[in-house]
Parts: sequence; C-alpha cells; structure tokens
Amino acid sequence: MKKTIAASFLILLFSVVLAACGTADQSKKGSGSSENQAQKETAYYVGMADTHTIEVKVDDQPVSFEFSDDFSDVLNKFSENDKVSITYFTNDKGQKEIKEIEKAK
Repeated sequence: MKKTIAASFLILLFSVVLAACGTADQSKKGSGSSENQAQKETAYYVGMADTHTIEVKVDDQPVSFEFSDDFSDVLNKFSENDKVSITYFTNDKGQKEIKEIEKAK
C-alpha cells in the first residue's frame, strides 16, 4: 500500500514538473513575437554589402538590412545617397529583414 501511494505521489510530482517546463517555453515564445512587428525607417541608401545585405545610413550611422531575392530588382534601381523608406522586422537572430523598400518622397 505504501509503495502504491509513493508511486502515485512521484507520478504526480513529475507531471507538475513537466507541466511547468512547458509553460516556461510558451512564455518565451510569446515574448519573442513582439520583435517580429513591422518597423519603419527612413534612411539613405549606401549600397550592397554582399549578395543578401544592403547598407544604409540612419542619422549618419551605417545600418545593415537583410533581403530576399524578391528585392533584387528593386534594389538595382537605387543609386548611392537615394533617400529610402524601409519597412522591416527583426528576426530571431537579431537581423533586420526587409519587408518593403521604396524611394522616400
């Protein structure tokens, strides 16, 4: 009888511990979603840093933005010092990824 009660208690204890671990992971994922909100920046286009990164100047400070192949044609239309408006989000690695880019008015 004592072994049955002890075994039941251990099963209950492990269940509580496992449930607590699952809650911690969910709360971390929930806080990371705010980083994926779109942000907007006006900057001056400097040029291509490599095949998937551009550099712009914001307040005379260089800032890098990652882009996908979808933006290659658009980026080829910009010249150095063109004023651009960039909509972007910050990914899980802390990189700024372009959602939209266009010449600023």
